[in-house]
Amino acid sequence: MRLMEQIPNLNFPAPLPKSLFVVDQRFDAPKIDDIPSATRQAVDKLAARMKPGATVAVGVGSRGIANLPIIVKATVDHLQALGMQPYIIPTMGSHGGATVEGQLDVLSNLGVTPATMGVEFKATMEVTEIGQLSNGTKLYEDVNAAAADHVILVSRIKPHTDFRSHLESGPSKMCVIGLGKQFGAAIMHTGGVPAFQQYLAPAARIYETNTNFVGAVGIVENAYDETAIIQGLTADEVGLEPEAKLQEKAKSLMASIPFPVVDVLAIRQIGKDISGAGMDPNVTGRLMIPREPENFKGPDLAVIAVMDLTPATHGNGTGIGFADVTTKRVANAIDWEVTYMNGITSGSFGMRRNHLPITMNDDFQTLSVALRGCGQPQETAKFVFIQDTLTLNRLWISPSLYSVADVHPRLTVVDEIPLAFDECGTMTSPWALK
Repeated sequence: MRLMEQIPNLNFPAPLPKSLFVVDQRFDAPKIDDIPSATRQAVDKLAARMKPGATVAVGVGSRGIANLPIIVKATVDHLQALGMQPYIIPTMGSHGGATVEGQLDVLSNLGVTPATMGVEFKATMEVTEIGQLSNGTKLYEDVNAAAADHVILVSRIKPHTDFRSHLESGPSKMCVIGLGKQFGAAIMHTGGVPAFQQYLAPAARIYETNTNFVGAVGIVENAYDETAIIQGLTADEVGLEPEAKLQEKAKSLMASIPFPVVDVLAIRQIGKDISGAGMDPNVTGRLMIPREPENFKGPDLAVIAVMDLTPATHGNGTGIGFADVTTKRVANAIDWEVTYMNGITSGSFGMRRNHLPITMNDDFQTLSVALRGCGQPQETAKFVFIQDTLTLNRLWISPSLYSVADVHPRLTVVDEIPLAFDECGTMTSPWALK
């Protein structure tokens, strides 16, 4: 589907700031230097519960986890060194178009292939039922996982983009959504936010008692998208206090926008490689899920302008509905079939997030509409430009925010540059957009 070729030009461009201040942001960011060694320690904890010579299905998901190929390689290598027989299974619900080929392609794009890992890959969308929750919801396990002696997951632990709880993204969710494949993911998402808040912990107990699940290599990242913690979680720790404590730590390490009030947030690019929601609601504060309060932390934010999609999202425009205004370039790059499939599988999580916002011909008009819609005059409107919601160590801000940035303990103002556009209205500074 393509947007109409011509969009009416804006006849009342708003006076945008002539310059922006370049600001560096520093975070408390613990970091693991020897990732293979930390991974081996995590695997040792899990291997203590495995039988000698066992086959081990290692579940790997679809997220762009920092150092993922290194962590997965260290996991399978160490299992082999301990006399086990590991193989890798895609563990990603409906991602990759809910096909075997698509899911293997997702892993390949993340640098996880049979050639790089040196072990067999076994991919399927078939599942077997392993039990049910108290409300009757059935739970499933990938048949290739079920065929192994043991299953472990390589799982990042982080705040979720859709709900708040003591358990969010992590191995308890990866069991239900990842091992459950598209079938299990669709069923769980049908229950919306309450299903995840109420049933992740009980589901983890069923995977512990009814399956060959041994545990997870749990990963926490810092605000710079670097590996901060690698910790083994045994099956009887998944879904309980040890996982919840790592979730708390992940929340404490997250990057954030350092200003309490932002009138216009200009985001260079969004995509599934940035966040499962395209842009992270934990950063923007926008949730946009029916019947759920907008209670995520984040700035008091008036207008979001999105300028582009990431190349790695391959046209998946999930999250464009968070924006208030965007460019024709974005609208024409969206693969609506892929975007809608993602949104429909996500149920209520995806309904409002995939709408096309006001769409303008170029970057200049997009920002002019954003300014016009924020309710503040140009002289006082607070603009913040970011690369994406993963990259918040460098910001570009309007002069109206200089006095706040200059005294902020995490911020350093390093330069002043023009906000510039070429003759076609395409931004050339602070970014050269395609």
